[in-house]
Amino acid sequence: MKTRRTLLAALLLTTTVGLVAPSSEAGGDPSIILVVVNKTNPAATLGVSDLRPIFQTSKTSWSSGGDATPFNLPNDHRLRQAFDQAVLGLDPDRVARYWKDRKIRGGAHAPRQLPTTGAVLAAVAADSGAVGYVNAADLNNKTVKVVAKIIAGKLMPP
Repeated sequence: MKTRRTLLAALLLTTTVGLVAPSSEAGGDPSIILVVVNKTNPAATLGVSDLRPIFQTSKTSWSSGGDATPFNLPNDHRLRQAFDQAVLGLDPDRVARYWKDRKIRGGAHAPRQLPTTGAVLAAVAADSGAVGYVNAADLNNKTVKVVAKIIAGKLMPP
């Protein structure tokens, strides 16, 4: 039920954000990627050791409590590929194999995929446990907090 409400809120916010903010989806330069959490999340900085298990769904809650809900972009999105390489250390083929293996072994499902960075921003804004990533040029939403950035393939503090 919480997931449905979150996605509905994300859809509504995406529509609103899309009307107000220009998006860099078409030519999104993945050279600066921002990792964002909900504004209420107490985390100030997240590193690879925090993000990798969340995005591999082996860690499902925040150290401060509450569910950790990762949101990904589609597999073929340039930001997704750059994020996976920087945080998971995996190229697209290895990411696909990882999730196939997890499915065969009965592991947790992959993070939910959202179609655009606007949808990621909206979903993170609507869910206190959410975490996602967006192109730096797309960040104009005051309801999310930047906890890390990826520049030239390297994860670093905000």
